[in-house]
Amino acid sequence: MRTAGTHDGRIGAESGRTAPRTRSGRWAAVVLALLLACPALSQAAGLLVPTGADNSLAIANQKVVVHINNGIAVTTVDQTFRNHSNVQLEAMYRFPVPARASVSNFSMWINGKEVVGEVLEREKAREIYRQVTSTRRDPGLLEQVNYKWFEMRVFPVPANGEQRIQIAYYQPADYDAGNLVYTYPLEVEGVANAALEGDFSVLVDVQSNIPMKRVYSPSHEKDLLAKEAAPGRYRAGLEVAKGRIDRDFVLVCELQREETGVNLVTSRRDGGDGYFMLQITPSEKLDRVLEPANYLFVLDVSGSMRELGKLALARAAADQMLTNLRPEDTFNVISFNIAPEGMAKSPMHATDENKAKARRYMAELKAAGGTDLVPALELAAEQQDPQLRNAIVLLSDGQATGSEDLTGYLQILHRRQANSTVFSFGIGNEINRPLLSALADKTGGYADFVSGQDDLGRKVAALQMKIQSPVMRDLTIDWGDQKVSDVLPAPLPNIYRGQRIVLYGRYSRTSASTLSIGANVDGRAVTFRTDATWPKQDVSNPEIERMWAQNACETLGRRINAGEGGDRERKQIVDLATKFSIVTPYTAFLVLEDEDAYRRFNIERLNADRVEAERLAQQQRYAWSGEVVGGPAVATGNSTPASPASPSSPSNSQDLGGGGVEWVFVGAFTGLLALGWPRRRWSRS
Repeated sequence: MRTAGTHDGRIGAESGRTAPRTRSGRWAAVVLALLLACPALSQAAGLLVPTGADNSLAIANQKVVVHINNGIAVTTVDQTFRNHSNVQLEAMYRFPVPARASVSNFSMWINGKEVVGEVLEREKAREIYRQVTSTRRDPGLLEQVNYKWFEMRVFPVPANGEQRIQIAYYQPADYDAGNLVYTYPLEVEGVANAALEGDFSVLVDVQSNIPMKRVYSPSHEKDLLAKEAAPGRYRAGLEVAKGRIDRDFVLVCELQREETGVNLVTSRRDGGDGYFMLQITPSEKLDRVLEPANYLFVLDVSGSMRELGKLALARAAADQMLTNLRPEDTFNVISFNIAPEGMAKSPMHATDENKAKARRYMAELKAAGGTDLVPALELAAEQQDPQLRNAIVLLSDGQATGSEDLTGYLQILHRRQANSTVFSFGIGNEINRPLLSALADKTGGYADFVSGQDDLGRKVAALQMKIQSPVMRDLTIDWGDQKVSDVLPAPLPNIYRGQRIVLYGRYSRTSASTLSIGANVDGRAVTFRTDATWPKQDVSNPEIERMWAQNACETLGRRINAGEGGDRERKQIVDLATKFSIVTPYTAFLVLEDEDAYRRFNIERLNADRVEAERLAQQQRYAWSGEVVGGPAVATGNSTPASPASPSSPSNSQDLGGGGVEWVFVGAFTGLLALGWPRRRWSRS
């Protein structure tokens, strides 16, 4: 072993070329089905694959512009391919799927003019792409291959010429324990040549209603320059001539205090339902250490963990958590590849001697073999202690055999004891987020993912803090006079120490309402109330609509993966994705050469209209004088927070530090827990 929905948006092979082989071949069959040739390979931030000539296609430059506004990030990637051959080429470019990202645009520059793409059902987009390339015209295709990769195909890259493209995507930046963290994924396995012929640059504009202490990059500390442009606003950037793009760019925004509160962002056009995003962040007072716990460290030592130092990162994470265990805690280390092996037959107390034994055991582990996670989870389930809180800490990239079908994993979790929880800690970029997230979600746990370029110590400390501290369970929201629908995620998740949950949904009424949010903390019922305004029209945050639709599609996709959905859910995904212009496993972005081409194929310009509206809103929100790539600045949604809360019943309420929101404790109040929202009014920029 050790060597080893519907149309209104509501939820309800090609042949002739061979594909490149990967280290495991897990997605080689997919690539083969997609006709992706690989006579020459240049790997960086994905795979750049030219067809028709060897080593003649290169990435001339890559410019990245990022706007982060109160935790919402919009990334615009502007990239130029250069063809050094005497024949026109087709370029295929693979890049990692960023966490919780929604691709919002794919554009190409044709005859010096930007042409915005449209989202179609995937097979229809492929067929049109084939037709157009056969006539030597200028199409582009962007699709999601699987949970790890997006894939872009561009034709033609002219002989001895260049082709410029642009991709934009939205995502919530990670928030944990007072830090906003943004990651631009570049690090992939098997990098051969990650150098650009031109420049690699990143420009970041960060705005926060909470003042920031500093903005820094653990990945590019020497290259990044960050300056405070105004209170609550930082500008940061780096530029490297002939830069290498073989490691992630990570930016950390350290807030002056840990954010606490409720933040409401809305979008509504005339004549339809509105959309909203609601952020809920508990205070730093959820930091009391609870009773002893039983830690079961499930450590992946399969062959995929050998790449990019993933096993070393997992080992270091487990080592740090071991250090912070108390003598009354118990633990065991279960390593696994094709079969599991426990360091001990049963969990041991966390004495210094046993911790040292665990470190010696982990130091001998080697990454090799396949990945069978099911027996490892079964062994961990057998070693739970019914008298303690049980934390199964899964340290893995999740690239397990048969992981596309989650039913087997979920059956194990259904047999688990009621007081066990899975905490997934995904290592690297090529990770199975759907699997790792499902394992955590189904047990009321927490999933986090770490880049090899991030601050591992900070990430591990935040994860262990969640295991040791109280958690808000059984979250409920009474929306008052407002009528909401399709609120996601559903059911509402637990909220852990330092975490912020983000909810998306639709609303129909246009009036103020009082939200009442309740939860169970340490066996005590708590509630707070806060006022919210729901506008009749709000065109300042159109991105929220896509972000809701992205979450709706992901929810339907999880049902399919769990064996709870089929053709009906796939059709709902296609309907939502085409309506809101989102790339999913069943849809793709298609760029045609001009407006006549779109009319010829009867393609409605839904995304072009969305991009125009979003860019207009972004320009109006931002007075940003820096360089803009690919047209108007692509920025983030500006938040419209809920107003300070109204008092709860005076007979059993208490202002618990900071005012603004009052929590009502039902039952005995011990003074050990204080959840307060500072009084503040947030306004638009």
